[in-house]
Amino acid sequence: MPKRPRIRFRGQKEANQEVGNVLGNVIKRRYYIVIGFVLTVAVIFALRLFVLQISKKDFYNAKLEQYQTNTFQVDALRGEIVDRNYTKLAYNENVVCATYYAVNNMKDKEIDAIVKFLMEHVNVDISDVTKREKKDYLIMKDKKFATSLVTEQERKALAKDENGDRKIYNLQIKRMTDDIVNKHLSDNDVKYYKLYYAIKRCEEASIIGENSDLLRGVRVTSDWKRNYTFGSNFKQVLGNVTTKKQGLPATTKTELLALDYNNDSRVGTSGLETEYENILSGDSSTYQLTYNKDGSPVIKKKTPGSNGLNLQLTIDSELQEKVGQYIENELKSHTGEKWNNHIYCILMRPKTGEVIAMAGKERQKDGQIVDYAAGNYLNAYAVGSSFKPATLYTCFKNHVINANHYEVDDASGLKVKGTPTKYSHNKVGWGSINEVTALAYSSNVYMMKIIIKLGGGNYVYNGPLRLKKDAYKLLRNGAGELGLGVKSGIDIPNESLGYRGKPLNVGNILDFSIGQYDTYTNMQLATYTSTLANMGVKIRPHLLKSTYTVDSEGNNVTQSKFKTKVIDDVSSEKTAFEQIKKGMQAVTSWGTMKSVFSGLPYDMAGKSGTAQVFVTKTRSVPNHMIIAYGPTADPQIVCTVIVEQQDNNNSAPGLARYAVDEYFKKYGYGTNAKVD
Repeated sequence: MPKRPRIRFRGQKEANQEVGNVLGNVIKRRYYIVIGFVLTVAVIFALRLFVLQISKKDFYNAKLEQYQTNTFQVDALRGEIVDRNYTKLAYNENVVCATYYAVNNMKDKEIDAIVKFLMEHVNVDISDVTKREKKDYLIMKDKKFATSLVTEQERKALAKDENGDRKIYNLQIKRMTDDIVNKHLSDNDVKYYKLYYAIKRCEEASIIGENSDLLRGVRVTSDWKRNYTFGSNFKQVLGNVTTKKQGLPATTKTELLALDYNNDSRVGTSGLETEYENILSGDSSTYQLTYNKDGSPVIKKKTPGSNGLNLQLTIDSELQEKVGQYIENELKSHTGEKWNNHIYCILMRPKTGEVIAMAGKERQKDGQIVDYAAGNYLNAYAVGSSFKPATLYTCFKNHVINANHYEVDDASGLKVKGTPTKYSHNKVGWGSINEVTALAYSSNVYMMKIIIKLGGGNYVYNGPLRLKKDAYKLLRNGAGELGLGVKSGIDIPNESLGYRGKPLNVGNILDFSIGQYDTYTNMQLATYTSTLANMGVKIRPHLLKSTYTVDSEGNNVTQSKFKTKVIDDVSSEKTAFEQIKKGMQAVTSWGTMKSVFSGLPYDMAGKSGTAQVFVTKTRSVPNHMIIAYGPTADPQIVCTVIVEQQDNNNSAPGLARYAVDEYFKKYGYGTNAKVD
């Protein structure tokens, strides 16, 4: 008998039981998932912990030490600057300092104790504390008084302002007058809060003192400050160095930071100090600042660094001082010369470009006379007839004249239609003269007539005159090849180019030919005179002679020497230089300068110059110049002088004679000349 099918009845109980089974399965499945996730995360963390604590333990320990370490640099000892005989000009004065390094978690009570100790045992300089800093100190000293400077009503009005505290502070500062600050803040208060403020802010504070080993964070260190042997004399040429407080100049900060300087590094900002910064500065030492368990600093040298190299200059400081004193005496003796405020003199060796002396003085508005050696390359002047050799050279070069070219200079002068007649200083004239005699007697008419030829003009007395426009360019190019109207290239910043006039009419080119148009520095004159002495070889002038170090026995060890540099060579114009030399020898032997170098055991070639400079619309006062070199057979020294606007006197001849005499007394001449 077949089985009958089993019939199941599904009531509510069965339905609930089925739902419960499904829910239980879901929960069980999710539970396993959660357990699996937790186990996975735990394994990951375990592996990560293994990597951190075991596998990369050394790496992270080094990182930890790095983050807890402050690395800082200390400026290297700056190289000194000496003259050619190793007389110090700029040097480092040793300073003993107590340097504060921040201490971790230092309490105000301990800071107060340190400050009081330092005030008792240390000389604290407050000369550089500003008025604004004093106001901050007063707020620190007397908060109650500072609070009283702002009314309660003002405080309530600013209470809801996001910058309310800052605005209240600004009101306090604004309402502290000088009288209030002086009344409530003594010098001792300023000293106290200068130290307190520096330590509180964890800044480096260097102060002269001793016994600092008793205090946490204070170490006795050695430092330096820049000093100059001759004070302000020659100081502009030597230049300036910033202090640590001044740090990097804003104008060159980005560039210097890229060269691994620090914000508070001391750097040259002018003169030779900045020109040779890379040589003088050396390499800074690097130190590590770490802390021990009690929070006290531990200083360790990381890299030693190296001192800067010393500079030996070409300057002879003894001659520099003597020539400078002579100039000062001249200015003092001519106090009645209203416009005579500057006199300059350069002594330079033509074959090497070595500047032996570069003296200059300035009479200031209050009558005080100060050193202004830098004026030799910063200030430019019309140079008068000392320009005439350049005119001759240009005309020889452009085949306008040949040796023994004659022109007439007589009482008729030179007259162009519609313009005043131009004469030489001797209005009677010199008759028919060649280029040698024209230099000897400084003929204006001769120079103007050959320049007219350079410009392709045809001179007719009282007739019209037309010249080619390129005449100016030809004359400027010729003068530039000799050293006038172009920078000399001397190794010092900010050399002046001088003024270049814009040609307006024929009269300008005529004035140009006799040195009454463009302006030139005395350094350009010295370069120009050296080129004439070298028969067309132009040498770059320089102040650096060598760099050196000092060994353990005190001996000077040369590291490098300045190499003589030829910057132009037009010696192929041999005839021009031979005739110019004859003319400059004639100037000193029987011409306009025959009394300047007379009676000497050596001969000199030279040229004087007088340039009229208008001080009012109707009155002019002359500049006086002298260029000279000698001995003529073998030139060893060049002397150039510029005397600004002397009306009733002429200091130039006496100054030139004195400077040359002093040079040859010391260094000899001819076969006995010293070469060093």
